[in-house]
Amino acid sequence: MVVAIKGIESEKVVDGRRRKTVPFVGTDREGEFAQMGVGLIFPDEQKGTIWGLVSPHALIQSWRGMKILEQVEIINNGTLCACWYAGGQKVHESDKHYLDDLAERLGGTEKLQMLRGEILSSMPNTDELNSMITNLREEGVDVDSWELEEEIKAGRISTSPLIETLVREDEERRQAYRREDEEVKKPLPREESLTAFFEDLGIDNFIVGGGIGGYGIDWGHIKREELDSIAKRDSFSKYLENGHRLEHTTERPVTTGAHLSPGVTMYNTACGEIEQPWFAAVDGTRYTFLYAKFRDDHFFLKTKVEKEGTKPTDNDYTLQQLRDMIGELPQPQKPQKSFLGRLTSIFR
Repeated sequence: MVVAIKGIESEKVVDGRRRKTVPFVGTDREGEFAQMGVGLIFPDEQKGTIWGLVSPHALIQSWRGMKILEQVEIINNGTLCACWYAGGQKVHESDKHYLDDLAERLGGTEKLQMLRGEILSSMPNTDELNSMITNLREEGVDVDSWELEEEIKAGRISTSPLIETLVREDEERRQAYRREDEEVKKPLPREESLTAFFEDLGIDNFIVGGGIGGYGIDWGHIKREELDSIAKRDSFSKYLENGHRLEHTTERPVTTGAHLSPGVTMYNTACGEIEQPWFAAVDGTRYTFLYAKFRDDHFFLKTKVEKEGTKPTDNDYTLQQLRDMIGELPQPQKPQKSFLGRLTSIFR
């Protein structure tokens, strides 16, 4: 866990047992996928618990949720979550049941409203706020600037160089995303298009999701003309070092349904085997296309080249380089088949 700031130590009944507790604002881990929210440290036991969200990373709401938690004497499953929602200036209709549960623990709706009114008008001081932001950023946890900007507009906090840095970084990320989105949507000339390249080779039935999980939910087929935009998007991801992993099925998907009972139908999709697409040139050389990475206005395909009498190689090539290497295209072949079928099921 990452602790941004600690609250007031006290004894509380947690899960039916009286324990020494320290409320805190923090996250469940380091990094941008951390869940930020409200937690409890049990100092005598050298452990703790936390409830939070991956997004938003609302620091002020989490701090207010911590201040509400300080006033709650009996902590059960869901209490930390309820405190976080109660710390928000606005509570969505679908989340108001959290407040109802919290009101019971605080002695009624009127007492909760009074407590919220007091805490929603309060703020961490400047040193506390800067310390929280710094502690989180040192562990790679971003703090959402929009919430801080709202508090500044409302006159509850003053801006600072650190907050201005957060605002600038958020705007830079938004601009970078807009540029990427524009690039993803930009059509490519035919000679730079994956769609056109694989169309010429007669390769289709591309998938995303790796065939893991339920068909149509966790993975599934995509249209060949979607390859350019999907591969571009994956190329821009900092989590996909090699770009878009190329995979397809050896057969077109065929879905059939069987009624199991009233209102329940099982759908089966047969599509052959999942493999990385490959092509055999006229001279017998086999090209297996592993990844597609878009950079400098070109797609580079990591390709395994297997030629009789030579050691297989694995390198990056532009589409034009691959066209030149493959040379003359053979006459259209029958679709590649597999003796083994892949069957996936969805229950509805």
